[in-house]
Amino acid sequence: MNVDRTAVRLARIRTALPYLVGLGVVIALVVAVNPVRFGEAASRFNPVYAPIVAAFSFGYYLLQGVRWQPLLLAVGVRLRLRDTVTLNFAGQAAGLLPGGELTRAVLVSEVAHVELGATIATITVQELIYTVLLIAAAIPGALHHTVAAVGVSIALAGVLAITGILTLQPVFEIVVGLIRRAPILNRFVPDIVELQRDTVSLLRRWDTLSWSVVSAVQAVGTITMFWLVIQAIDPGQVSWPNAAFAYTVASIGGALSLGPGGLGGFEAAGVGMLLVVGVPFQIAVAATVLQRAADKGLGTVYGSVAYLYARQHFGLKRARVIRHGQRRGRQGNPERK
Repeated sequence: MNVDRTAVRLARIRTALPYLVGLGVVIALVVAVNPVRFGEAASRFNPVYAPIVAAFSFGYYLLQGVRWQPLLLAVGVRLRLRDTVTLNFAGQAAGLLPGGELTRAVLVSEVAHVELGATIATITVQELIYTVLLIAAAIPGALHHTVAAVGVSIALAGVLAITGILTLQPVFEIVVGLIRRAPILNRFVPDIVELQRDTVSLLRRWDTLSWSVVSAVQAVGTITMFWLVIQAIDPGQVSWPNAAFAYTVASIGGALSLGPGGLGGFEAAGVGMLLVVGVPFQIAVAATVLQRAADKGLGTVYGSVAYLYARQHFGLKRARVIRHGQRRGRQGNPERK
């Protein structure tokens, strides 16, 4: 019995640790800038921008669902566009849970009765394309900062390298051979092989690339939302290209941090990049925190409403969906944040 209790406590600590680290980073940034000065900067937010920012946040997840539809159809998921968009929104309710980024894949798998691996492959392809477009949008702003331009180029090269590993069979076989020799990672080989097979199949379809225009609109929209948040606090402080550069690096930083929803990593990288483009520290911290509230905060609200509807409409079992999503998240998450 004591062993079971210890195991439960350790599991709770492992679950809570990413949140604590992420929140610790955010709190450290607020303390560093001085809570009073942070409050003063945040209070400068022009409320006229609030509905516009909220609309951009909603539009991002709406377009994400629209873009997802043809990818799901390609792997045999037969859902109406309305249902796909609803389930995509519903998945955002768990965006700040461990493995929560995969919840939308779990939801579709449950509703459409398809293999979870196939739905995860669609998200992998969607996010790879989105990330490449996001980095491309950051290049003009990065060119004004030599060191930053090198960093963005490395990030782009990294994403392209991942795409190459997944799509070039000889290279993939070499990588899998190395993973098979790793004591801990070798148990993931079957999942990796399945993911690669489904990903290649999707990337070879002409409609995968043609629908990428929706991902391009997504990237422009989410960058614009970030820029608008800064404008609402301090108009004219930063140009759109510089905002694109800062947001892209922050997004990559959040993804690399492996925290739930990129918590902590996004804020730290975002503040750092805004300082690089000349934004005062207190404005940078306030803008980054408010951006996250507009993105993940509103996304969670939209998602919670959609999830309550989806539970009734599709007869979903909450515990099974969340547990399955967290288990897949611990096994590895192919998505960004």
